[in-house]
Amino acid sequence: MNLPDFLILGETKCGTTSLFNYLIQHPNIIDTKGNGDNYDSDYKTKEIRYFDRYYQKGIDWYSNCFKETGKDDITGEATPMYLYRTCSINRIKETLPQAKFIILLREPFARLYSNYNHNFKWVSGFQEKYPDFRIFWNSFHDSDAYLIEKGLYYYTLIKWFDSFDKSRFLILKSEDMYSHTQVVYSETLKFLGVKNHFLADFKPFRRNEYEPTEISLRKEIESFYAPYNDKLYKLLGRTFWHYQY
Repeated sequence: MNLPDFLILGETKCGTTSLFNYLIQHPNIIDTKGNGDNYDSDYKTKEIRYFDRYYQKGIDWYSNCFKETGKDDITGEATPMYLYRTCSINRIKETLPQAKFIILLREPFARLYSNYNHNFKWVSGFQEKYPDFRIFWNSFHDSDAYLIEKGLYYYTLIKWFDSFDKSRFLILKSEDMYSHTQVVYSETLKFLGVKNHFLADFKPFRRNEYEPTEISLRKEIESFYAPYNDKLYKLLGRTFWHYQY
């Protein structure tokens, strides 16, 4: 049975598409077959979605999404929705007891603003509800509150750490992946247990540019996340983001 050796768990809007596409360029990291969804070229093999959307299809279906691997090869998938969806934890624990997990974390305000703009562009009815970002922040509907909650990384991670040893996780800072990509890439390869590899090009996938939001609103949201970030730093033993007010 072909099953993944690693999962990129998330978070959304944190660079998972880029990292997955870099990893499958390694000669010993085998791409998936995809799950048959009509994704575009950046997504078609990345997100299998078994542990949330397609769990009813069963383990044989999931196994058939992966190719045969040689003795020195590994394979994996990247479904960023897994991280926040608590139901996926026990399903993964039962199905992939030896898997390794990669998580990318982006500064919470930047992640939220990117997610807002993504939904503004792609989600039907979203821009009518929230014609600008301040309206979203001050009057979000119940169904959209999760966009803000996703940035409370501490509460997400402790649920995973309750089920898996911390040594099974590589926690990466999204900003580092874009500013020191080869360093982060090499760190990831070492964690996965494959030989180091150098890529000629680290073009970003799915990276979008947006007009900056007003500074006062950005600072308000950063202040909201700050105490939760402090909890995260204590949990992981490292500081991720510094704010200058």
